[in-house]
Amino acid sequence: MLMLAPAVPASAREGSAPASVSASVRYQVTFVARACDNYQSVMGGRVRDDNAESAAPTGRDSAYRDGEAVDPAVEAANSAGCVPLNGWQFSLGAGHEKKGALSTVTAPATSSGPTAAAAPLLDRTGIKSSQTIDGAVTVTLTDEQAKAAARHQLWAQGGSPADPLGAQSGKAGYGFGALRCAIDGHTGGNVQWIGFPAGTRHVFCFAYYVKGAPATGTLIVRARTTHPVGYPQRFAFDASPSYTLAKQISIDAANDATFVRSSGGQPSTIISRTPPGWTLTDLGCTKSGAGQSLAATDVPTGQATVTMAPGEIVTCTFTYAPPPSPAGLTLRLYSDSPGGAFNLSVADPAGGPPRLLSATPAGDGSAPAATGADLGTLPPGAYAVTLTPPTGDAAAWRLAGAGCGDQELKPENLTVTVVVAAGAPTECALRVSRKAGSLELRAVTVGGTGASSFAVTPRGQAVAGWSAVATTTGAGIGAVAQGDVPGSLAFGEYVVTPVPPVSTVDGGWRLSSFVCDPGESQDTPNVGADVVPLNAADPAAKCTATYLFEPARRLQATVRFAGNVDGRAGAVVLDIACEDGSTGRVVLAAEDNSEASLPTPLGFLGPTRCLVQRPAAPAAKDAQVSVAATLDPNPGKGPLAIPGMVEIGADNAADGQEYTVVVTVTFDTVDSAPTQQKVLDTFKVLPVALIGSGLVGIGLVILLIMVLRSRTD
Repeated sequence: MLMLAPAVPASAREGSAPASVSASVRYQVTFVARACDNYQSVMGGRVRDDNAESAAPTGRDSAYRDGEAVDPAVEAANSAGCVPLNGWQFSLGAGHEKKGALSTVTAPATSSGPTAAAAPLLDRTGIKSSQTIDGAVTVTLTDEQAKAAARHQLWAQGGSPADPLGAQSGKAGYGFGALRCAIDGHTGGNVQWIGFPAGTRHVFCFAYYVKGAPATGTLIVRARTTHPVGYPQRFAFDASPSYTLAKQISIDAANDATFVRSSGGQPSTIISRTPPGWTLTDLGCTKSGAGQSLAATDVPTGQATVTMAPGEIVTCTFTYAPPPSPAGLTLRLYSDSPGGAFNLSVADPAGGPPRLLSATPAGDGSAPAATGADLGTLPPGAYAVTLTPPTGDAAAWRLAGAGCGDQELKPENLTVTVVVAAGAPTECALRVSRKAGSLELRAVTVGGTGASSFAVTPRGQAVAGWSAVATTTGAGIGAVAQGDVPGSLAFGEYVVTPVPPVSTVDGGWRLSSFVCDPGESQDTPNVGADVVPLNAADPAAKCTATYLFEPARRLQATVRFAGNVDGRAGAVVLDIACEDGSTGRVVLAAEDNSEASLPTPLGFLGPTRCLVQRPAAPAAKDAQVSVAATLDPNPGKGPLAIPGMVEIGADNAADGQEYTVVVTVTFDTVDSAPTQQKVLDTFKVLPVALIGSGLVGIGLVILLIMVLRSRTD
């Protein structure tokens, strides 16, 4: 149903500026806030891991599939125990960062304004429905923000960067639960990227908060070794505060695990799963602040138990001793991924036959010792160690580095020289790296050129991922996307989502095909997202998105002046309002007696109807105004009634159809004097002319008669 405002009085529209506002170029985001009774009422993201920023585990699994857009109906069906939260703010920014417990967008940030009750519920193209939604606010993006969204460079967060939980704006006491925006459901934090699928110009962001949530504390788990070992040994722990299904974490000596969790309640337990051969030698927990947190440790069982106090940081450090080194030389092999057996050759400086060994790294963060020839009796000296990768896969591997204790060695191709000292064991670790996976992203545009982007996210991690932009230079010519997608990707599955170029008043883009090879949707081209597996058998993948430009249907309106110029008393203003939200205003200035048109034609990406209102045409006293209009093309072959409705696309018009409305405004003046009086008026100059020519007598007589006649009338 078309809802239009009453016609604006001519006096109010006098001097109004002409305008053309096409809904086809308007991109909008509706932000929705919900307050929940507890974390169990919150539906989490697509992936549950320790990147999530909620202070307690969310109770509901995601109901969305990869690449599925956020839907108010899905949210409503999975939000029992949550109510609209009015007065909440959101922010938009060009980037994101995490400096505290919650992620935020980078400055400068744009505020959404407060959420409120009964906000209009819009469909995916931005057209209002008959329904409303509470706890919501809709933001119309600027042109630059819309272009940033098409480049995967527009991010949203709950709250403001300085106040993500609303504590400074009268909303204290809320805890972060979840945030979902547009087609981004992986990230588990307070920041999501905004992207518009093909044919979509309006998306939703839903944020969930827990009322009266306990204040948080921070638990840091740290692993250290008694001395350097030359490789990043990983240490596993059973961790009750973990959000992973297995409740386990894995860290190395260079990285910590940090948990921001609700204070009080059940204590957190961290239990070491000490690697074979290693020994847990020490375990201690330190507390910041007033030290109100409770911490207990037990080295024999490798367990730390912590109850966090609000605002405090508890750091528990596990210290490990590596396996003892035997006499002579011990060679270990570390790999960032599994790959089979490697051969090691230790050259004899005296020219004798090399000593041969082998090792099979598991890719789990350990470094097994090479076995084979006895290196325990090597005399002191320098030994060249050459690595031979697994048969049939040699080109995929490289020797990335080597370390003997705290001494870092630089390899030459697949060879490194180690020095065996006298009287002390020597242990060296060779670190090999496998050629990782790669992803080529390509876009093709047919019917024009444009910039589109791709979002790439590890399927099993709740992280923001990466993006790349492809800008085509010719119709039908593919362009390779460039961005921050790593050139080397670890083996695993990745969700690839194409984002189309922005639409313009001239037309929009339809995703005609999206295919990844390898991918899950090779047989049936996917028009949403695709899951790409990268592994040793298929380390490289290619994804191609093809977009078809669909010209917009266009409407131009012109106002023409006709009649007597003395009948005008100001500017003529014609307003147009369309059901899709497009609006236009034609202004024929008061001093212009020709014609005027919309600054640019209105563009439409789908069928709609436009109401051409009766123009405001101020008339002089005693003047009459008439309005006539024509429509081209006009299926009815008759004049267009004013006010009148123009059907755009309802006649099965082809894309690019031009509609033209011409409104002619005629001003007619009405004379009030009798015809006889008009005749006499034409002779008023006669006596003056006669007197001037010398016929004074005749002139005076005529003048006297005219004066007497006028008095009689």
